[in-house]
Amino acid sequence: GIFTQKHKIIMVKAHVECSSELVWQCVKKNNAYVRASVNRTRMSAEKGNVTAKHGFSSSGIANMNNTVDIQELAGAKTPSSTLNGANNKGIFRNQAKGVDAACASRSDLRKKALARVSAVHKAGRVARAKK
Repeated sequence: GIFTQKHKIIMVKAHVECSSELVWQCVKKNNAYVRASVNRTRMSAEKGNVTAKHGFSSSGIANMNNTVDIQELAGAKTPSSTLNGANNKGIFRNQAKGVDAACASRSDLRKKALARVSAVHKAGRVARAKK
């Protein structure tokens, strides 16, 4: 809410704890991250959504406390990604260990997160010139 005190405007932000099911019911029809594709599937571009599917189990908004966010690290010389905001670089085996640790609370996202890291790692590799 907004409160005024002698010509000063003070903004108060309230954080309310509520269940992830309630949050999903509020945002499932419309939110800023929903994208419609050609074949009527709904995709999502929200942070924390590994699969980019618009659904409760993969939603980064509804499952705010246990999300796994994997992004490509821009400007890196080697294949690197960020895992929940932290750099996840090195050989693929080390990146996979980081994903396993991050997915400890969400075992349903483990394979999907490993596939995402694998795709980011593969896209970052530089093809060797043929001799």
